[in-house]
Amino acid sequence: MVAGSTTIGYETSMNVDVYQTDAEAFAAAATLVAETLRGACAARGRATLALSGGRGGRGVMVALAERSEPPWDRIEWFWGDERCVPVDDPRSNVRLARESLLGPRGVATARIHPPPVELVEPEAIADGYARTLAATLDPGPAPVFDVVLLGVGADGHVASLMPGCRALAATVPVAAVGVDEVTAEPHVARITVTPPVLGAARQVLVVVTGAEKGRAVVAALNGPEDPRRVPAQLVRPSSRVRWLIDRPAASELLRDARPVSQ
Repeated sequence: MVAGSTTIGYETSMNVDVYQTDAEAFAAAATLVAETLRGACAARGRATLALSGGRGGRGVMVALAERSEPPWDRIEWFWGDERCVPVDDPRSNVRLARESLLGPRGVATARIHPPPVELVEPEAIADGYARTLAATLDPGPAPVFDVVLLGVGADGHVASLMPGCRALAATVPVAAVGVDEVTAEPHVARITVTPPVLGAARQVLVVVTGAEKGRAVVAALNGPEDPRRVPAQLVRPSSRVRWLIDRPAASELLRDARPVSQ
């Protein structure tokens, strides 16, 4: 359990860290990211991180930008998903990261590895980004990130793995998600890392805030196992997957929670 949080458990023996406010959840996630990045640099000389978008992604990035301990000059920056829009589009996850974190910290361009949205077609963008991951990340059955940051949508999606989308069955590292498969705003085509990449990551941090996510949290953590319906089940809590949520997002989960003895 992280200081300042309440760890709750239930019949599946999964644990999540619950914070009173979203700001506390973002700060705790930033602390864990900073610690993990520092450890990766000490062990392997560099660290690799896949960022997330949305309100939660921004909250973590803003909190991380305020920290001094990460070895900023030895971190390689990637994205777990991106909308197929120009880099200056307000809907762009890359733009969000540049404004929230990379710009304020003065991260060198050579350390930033965005999806090639200039290729326009989702399949071409996905293929190009898969090549980038394969060439830059540690190899394995799938390219290996030190840290993957994720949020959870109200529909249960993570990254841009939407319920029922074809990318859920992909074996390549990055796949396209057509606009017809997108079940969350904004309704634009996307590219996303795939389940093998999530399964290969050394650390996954799932940050969920807001009462509108309550049902998705319960479905992900305590519902019948069906990742095609609830993709967030792909990253249920484990020794390498950590969930940090605020109390509004945990409201439905807390009703049936069994307190963990301290």
